[in-house]
Amino acid sequence: MESLNYISKPHRQAVKTNFTSYIDVMYYLHNIRITPEDKQKVAHRLTEEISGQNLSRIYSRLDYLSTLKEDWDGEGALPVSKKVIDNLKSVLLISYDDDWKNWLLGADSNATLGLQSDKTDACVSLGAKEFSYYARINGERLGDSHIDFNPETFLNIMRKIG
Repeated sequence: MESLNYISKPHRQAVKTNFTSYIDVMYYLHNIRITPEDKQKVAHRLTEEISGQNLSRIYSRLDYLSTLKEDWDGEGALPVSKKVIDNLKSVLLISYDDDWKNWLLGADSNATLGLQSDKTDACVSLGAKEFSYYARINGERLGDSHIDFNPETFLNIMRKIG
């Protein structure tokens, strides 16, 4: 749960709860103690995730990548780490649909995720504890490696280079 530290402690319980149906979610939402404004924010966020083409595309791709088994590429590739999946989900929770407009998502053979921008010459590699990025924008080379993972930092760099 360390990737969820940016979520306030009372709301982390919702993330830990296993919902199996729409009724479970609605029951939970009606029984937690949050303001009507926060309930409205939740509804808005869910609407954006469902109707936003880019977020929906990334969520669907992430769901698929999380099912990959060992040797998924026929050359001994490792499945994507659950921690890496959780890291990207924590970024998705704070991002907007437009943030993902130009990004493609794929698995790397070392249990990490790779993102590539189809707009710029940029790529990001996301691991369990760190991430790295490279970009060439207007002839300028940008990049860094072994950056401690933090959802906000990751998203800001994506916005900068993508």
